[in-house]
Amino acid sequence: MPADHPLIRRLKEGADRFSPNQRVLARYVLANHQTVAFSTISQLAEQAGVSEATIVRFAKVLDFSGYPALQKEIRRLVRAELRGVERFRMGEARAASTRTPLDLVADKERENLSALYETFDARAFTKALALLRGASEILVVGVRSATPLSYHLWFALAKLGFHATRVSAITSETYDHLSRMDKQACVVVIGYPRYLREQVRLLDYAKSRKLATLTITDSVFSPLQGSVSLYAPAESASFVAFHCAPLVLINALVHELSVIDKARTLAELERFEAVAESQAYFVKD
Repeated sequence: MPADHPLIRRLKEGADRFSPNQRVLARYVLANHQTVAFSTISQLAEQAGVSEATIVRFAKVLDFSGYPALQKEIRRLVRAELRGVERFRMGEARAASTRTPLDLVADKERENLSALYETFDARAFTKALALLRGASEILVVGVRSATPLSYHLWFALAKLGFHATRVSAITSETYDHLSRMDKQACVVVIGYPRYLREQVRLLDYAKSRKLATLTITDSVFSPLQGSVSLYAPAESASFVAFHCAPLVLINALVHELSVIDKARTLAELERFEAVAESQAYFVKD
């Protein structure tokens, strides 16, 4: 795991709060996180030489509800470290036991959707709506595998009449754009493991300019943290991105924005339909 990751810092810097046995456990987790990611609590207790009760208390000291929540975060970090080749091999091994070609993907996406419901933060969601509604301009940033998500959000915002721009490749021109944005603007950054350094840098620059920032990512431990952050899991069973849960979250945002101001939404949709009709956008049966 990266040395500057928040969980790693907690494990290294929390010694004053840890009991002697918890310090032993912290050292074991730091040195063997890949093993811990897939060990039962009884296995970990034996491996680290501590009691199961110590593991439960240790997880709570780290602000997790229990060992399953701590292990889930460690597992997420381990998967985030995996290269494409390693992800492919893991997916290939799992696929051998599936019933149909759909199972590997569908089963993991169902897990992600279930986790989305469990971790949904209604207060953060409401704050995100307020940020977007009050923004003079919205810059939506999503690159590489997150590009389709950023395009989807940008397209919907633009259709609702918001002043929105999308970025699918971060260049010097992106920083020029940010430097011209006024203080009422909002920068939306969408990013998932493996986290891109260029997105973290861009987010830091937006913060340095005191711009409102909204991030859509997978965890409170993601390096992509905005003034408001929304989390949707995207654990993958393959080398390709699994983005069903993030897309559901984005669609929920768009839907709520549309119903908050029905008059504006209807006016924008009517304007769109008039242009679509005049220019024959769509094939008619």
